[in-house]
Amino acid sequence: MQELSASRVARQFVEGLDYPIGKDDVLRAAADEQLPDELTRALERLPAREFADAQDLAAEMTAAG
Repeated sequence: MQELSASRVARQFVEGLDYPIGKDDVLRAAADEQLPDELTRALERLPAREFADAQDLAAEMTAAG
């Protein structure tokens, strides 16, 4: 159940960003939202690049695992 909740938080966060967006801006937004540590660590593992849209960012988050 906790995993489902974390997934929902991640999805809402990713969908709420303004795109395109770079990794540094994603991390700033995550800090502003005070996301769970697990999600913040996943975002920190993202490659340093610009993400075109929510699907692009979500795919990278999955790949960075």
